[in-house]
Amino acid sequence: MTSRLPGILGEIEDVAGTEAALQLARERGGTEMKFSGRPGGALARIVGDTAAAKITELLGTEKYCIPMATVRGERARREAAAQLVAKGFSTAKAALTVGVHQRTVERLRSPSKPMSKEPKLPGFDD
Repeated sequence: MTSRLPGILGEIEDVAGTEAALQLARERGGTEMKFSGRPGGALARIVGDTAAAKITELLGTEKYCIPMATVRGERARREAAAQLVAKGFSTAKAALTVGVHQRTVERLRSPSKPMSKEPKLPGFDD
C-alpha cells in the first residue's frame, strides 16, 4: 500500500487503515502521545480497540509526535480553501469560510511563477 500520509501516520494507515490514521491526526495532530494498546486507553478511544492493538503491535508503546498532515492547522485550512476555490467559491468567500487571509487564497489560485536559476542584481548585465 502506498501511503499518502506523512511520517508515522503513513505507518498507522498501513496497519490500521486510512480512517484511523486521519482520526488520530484530527484528534492529536501536532502533539506528542504515548501509545498504548490497552482497551479503552487514550489511543483506543480515538481509533478503536482493534486499531489501537494493531498500531501498538507495530510501533510499541512509545511516545510519538503525531503529524498534523492536512487535517489540522494552517495546511488544513489552505487545503480546504483550495477545494472551495475549485468548487467555484470567490476568493473572499473561501477565505472567510476557512479562516485564512484573502491573499493566501489568491496565492493558491495563481500558478507559481518559476524562479530564475540565478538571481540578477540591478546594474549587472550577463
